Amino acid sequence: MHISTASTHTTSTIHQTGSDTGGQANQGMTRLNEGDKQTMLQSRAYSEMLKERTGQHLLLTAHRGTGPTSVFGSSFPDKYLPENTLPAIKAAILEGADAIEIDIFKSGDGKVVVTHDDEIWRNAFQADRSGAQLPEGETKASYLVGQKTVEELKQIPLGHNGESMPTLAEVMELVNDANQTLTQYGKNPIILNIELKDAGAVNEMLDLLADGSDGHASTPLENIVFCSFKHEALKELKDKAEQRGMTGINIAPGIKTADLFGQDNMNPDFSLKDPNAGYHPQAMDNLRKLVEGNGFQGYDGILWDLREPIVDLAVAGNKAIHASTSDFRQYADNRDFSHVLLELSKRVDTFFKCDNVDDARKVLLESSILLNGIGIQMMHKQNAAGEDSFYFYRPSDQQDTSAILQTGANKPIAYSKLGRD
Repeated sequence: MHISTASTHTTSTIHQTGSDTGGQANQGMTRLNEGDKQTMLQSRAYSEMLKERTGQHLLLTAHRGTGPTSVFGSSFPDKYLPENTLPAIKAAILEGADAIEIDIFKSGDGKVVVTHDDEIWRNAFQADRSGAQLPEGETKASYLVGQKTVEELKQIPLGHNGESMPTLAEVMELVNDANQTLTQYGKNPIILNIELKDAGAVNEMLDLLADGSDGHASTPLENIVFCSFKHEALKELKDKAEQRGMTGINIAPGIKTADLFGQDNMNPDFSLKDPNAGYHPQAMDNLRKLVEGNGFQGYDGILWDLREPIVDLAVAGNKAIHASTSDFRQYADNRDFSHVLLELSKRVDTFFKCDNVDDARKVLLESSILLNGIGIQMMHKQNAAGEDSFYFYRPSDQQDTSAILQTGANKPIAYSKLGRD
């Protein structure tokens, strides 16, 4: 996947409010107005600055739009937009995201919808996330995406402002609208990163990609990367796509921690029994067979699991790396993630799935300056009180991060568990 950039540098401000979401869920959310387009273009200029400093290899992927919200429990801070909804995806577009990651399932009436979970109670607004208290007349067997029509699903609010579950066709319409403007201004299109959560949705998704739906145009195949931990479903997707003449499909299979370190090294909470453990002896051979053996595009791994051997494997096979995070918004409090990404981007195309594009980009830009600056750098920040502060940085203070891929990054505490809003 070729990456290019422009040299325009402007500034942008993103305001995420509920003013344009309203109780009518997704109405009016699949088009950008002129103000939106200018904001998107200005934000893209920041991303282009980052690419210039990272050899054009680092792309920021908005994780579920503007990050997971289901992790907060029955409700979440009102400053966040509900994950996988059109307002969250639109906000990520306005932040200048290079790619948008979404999750898909098939509804009971055969439509492809965008949601992280089949269990509706995991995402419904103010629902009991354990599923112990369901709406009257519902059971855990009935209150599922796969048991409801799209019309029924759209009646279930997901956020403070009545946001609802979109269809994949609606998301494509929004992304395609943004891409028309980006193409007009010579910018790279937004990549749609579709995570296949429902193995039974392969045929319906391919129908949508081939023919569009309900007047919605499909997104060009070259602007899509598919990923999933359901590897057999990805193989089926590739085979059936090629049978339809849809060649060049981009697929990056999800790599679990156990795939790399071995199931015998895992605790019940998915942490490592030995934090200093290396990869399982057969891990790289297994991954090579999976990715190269099936003609896949790259590897989709958890950022904290990435080490030198998988990078070497990606470089040797000319593959991309997708570095995922989940529920990690405290970018300014932990620089390990930026050191890993800056090292990765020296060698391979790297898609970073982040919870907030704007915040992640700022820390990555600053980290790249601190690590690679020449002479004395003057840095500017705002403190917690919103006051301007300036400081100087000298190259003699630079850190050597070349060993970060030997040890991996330290995983921070999840944002939702920090006890702050």
